[in-house]
This record gives sequence, structure tokens and C-alpha cells, in this order.
Amino acid sequence: MIYDVVELSTAVKPLLLKLLLDTYEQAVYLDPDMFVIGALTELEGAIDEYGVVLTPHFLSPIPAEVTHITEVHSLTVGVHNLGFCAVGRAGIPFLDWWWGHLKRECLIYPLLGLFVDQKWTDVGANLFGAHSLRHHGYNVGPWNLHERLFEMRGSDLVIPASGEPLRLMHFSGFDPRDPGAISERLNMDMRNLALDTPALRDISEIYAQRVLDAEKILGPKPQYGYVKDSSGRVISKRMRRAYRKALIDGDTNLPSPFRAADASEFRSWKLSASKKMIGISAGDSALAFKYALPDEFGRLKSTLPKQFRWLRTRLLSATKVRR
Repeated sequence: MIYDVVELSTAVKPLLLKLLLDTYEQAVYLDPDMFVIGALTELEGAIDEYGVVLTPHFLSPIPAEVTHITEVHSLTVGVHNLGFCAVGRAGIPFLDWWWGHLKRECLIYPLLGLFVDQKWTDVGANLFGAHSLRHHGYNVGPWNLHERLFEMRGSDLVIPASGEPLRLMHFSGFDPRDPGAISERLNMDMRNLALDTPALRDISEIYAQRVLDAEKILGPKPQYGYVKDSSGRVISKRMRRAYRKALIDGDTNLPSPFRAADASEFRSWKLSASKKMIGISAGDSALAFKYALPDEFGRLKSTLPKQFRWLRTRLLSATKVRR
């Protein structure tokens, strides 16, 4: 109930990996928009040595002449791209810690510096000694193509900058009906950025065709199973945040929005939660006001102290995201 489809899909990642480790000694998570180009032979030894293996968005400083992306990207969405994650049983303490946050804090909430599961690994990588895999061929995506352009050498795709083979391509934000654009995620057409190489076009077209073939088999994309309550009403983002706040505040008797037997009780809860939703919105607005209009915020403190105290209370309330 507390998460939209992106938040829920990323929140359960450590649970999935831990479940796999009940049976297997190692497990690798790949986003569904990954294209495995070659055998991931480097991983087994790295997992054995470190327990947790992650891939950074960038492996070298971004040159000033690169204009479509900057290192602010890592400050916004995290140092590592969690479309890839490899763990062994020695990494279970990391997975437990990660889930401890993602259970209630896997939020797309830029006002508080949160971006689902990824930003948490900036902290967890340090706490648990995770390994940042410095192989140019892993997790190659639109954000790092400037440093990892590849070419065909014989029958292999190789990254000239390092001489390493391409292992794993991440087609984030990819439209199979316009494969030359590479990604919609950066709001840029890669064909306009001098990144449109023959090898990239070829691999993009191969991947696009495989996605289109899969769509024919799978049919239309299904709707998120938790987008509506049991009465058929779409659950708003504010409603999800209010429900989450009630959980954090210790309410253990919340009605389920998805059980028909709870429909009447849930409707009553929604009416009672309107004040909570207004408070959440007020807190977000206060945060936005503080950083969007810093001079006005400062003047408010001295000229309208009573109103400033109210605003500060809203700010402190808004930053309580702890599970």
C-alpha cells in the first residue's frame, strides 16, 4: 500500500536475493532491461572475496566537454546503479541492513535526498565493504556511454578505453520502436551526442527486436496490481504517504485497502486521514519553500517568528522518514 510500482519493485530486491542465497552460494540481480552480451566470468571471484559487488555509474571523472550528463547524476540517484547487484552468503548482513531501510524507506523523494533502493547503497557500501566493480564492460548505459563506447573486434564487442569486453548492457529508458535514440531517460537523443556508433546501433537494433518479439508473446503490459483499492478507486501518492505515516506512527490496526471485507473501514480511514495528507503536503511545501526561496525563508524567521515556528515544525515533521 505504501509504495507505487517502482518503489515496490525495488524495495523487495534484498528479500529476493536473500531467498536465492538459501539455495545458492551466489546470486546476481539484473534489471529486466539488461542485455547480457557475454559470460560474467569476473563475478564469481569478486563475490567470494567481497560478499557484495556493485557497479558505479561512472569510473572516471566526466570531461567538461560532455554536456548531456554531469557527476550531479550520482548525487541525485546514487553512486551505484542498482540495475545490477551481485551477492554471496557473506553479504547477507548487508541484505538484512538494506531491507531494514527499504521496508519503509524505499521512496522516490528527492526533497529528502532519497531515490528508492540506490541511494541507500551509498551508505551500505561503506558500512559493509562492498566492492565497486571497476570493469568497463559491466552495466554500460546511457549515463556512461561517453566513457565506454565499444566496437566490434573480430567476433567480440570491446571497449577501446580499457580493452575490456562488453559484458552487460543496460537499456534504461529504451524504446524498442526507436532504438537509435538509445534512451528516453536522459531526455536526449543519443544520435545528437556523437555517441551513435555502428556497434551501438547494431546492438540496440538486436535488443529492440528481442523486446518486440517478447511483447508479441507476453501481450500488453499489465497494470500494477496495487494501483486500485478493493472498491476500484485509484490510490493516490498522497494516500500512500498518509498510510505509511500511520504505520510509522505505530498504528497496527490499519484496514487493508485490498480486501473487500475491509472496504467500508478503509473508506472511513481515508476520510480521517485527510488531515494527515494535508500535513504531509504542507511539510513538502515547506521544504520546497526553504530551498527554492532561501532569502524569503530567512526574512520570514525575523519578521514573522510565529509563522516561522509553524513552518519549522512542518519541516521537522516532513523529514521524519524513519521506518
